[in-house]
Amino acid sequence: MPYYFYMCDMIPGSEHWRMSLAQAQTLQHQIMGYLPGFATPRIVCDVPYVGKRWVHQVSRYDTELGISYWTKNYRTAVEADDQLALRREYAYYDPIHTLPAAGQRWWLDRAHGSEAAGLTPAGTGLTPAAR
Repeated sequence: MPYYFYMCDMIPGSEHWRMSLAQAQTLQHQIMGYLPGFATPRIVCDVPYVGKRWVHQVSRYDTELGISYWTKNYRTAVEADDQLALRREYAYYDPIHTLPAAGQRWWLDRAHGSEAAGLTPAGTGLTPAAR
């Protein structure tokens, strides 16, 4: 019986193997409806600097831009005195080809330097970091 299904890491050359967080959440939901609890694998996102998280443990998720934000529920020895360690958010990015047209266009514009020209995600007036 599978224990976890891991989403592919954000590594160069792996985009064609990856799925969006939204797709993983939908798949997890569908699996849970058909298998008994002990046979239900969890779909896990291995978030950089955070570790493995079930796909529904995301803190915030912008489905248009494909950026999800995650927090830790533990401190490492290095973070023992860090008051923000459990509130800090770490980003995970969906593959661009899985995004809606507006999100793909935003990333394409950003790759061509239009962010420097003041273009922002449609209708928000904010960059992803400020959303």
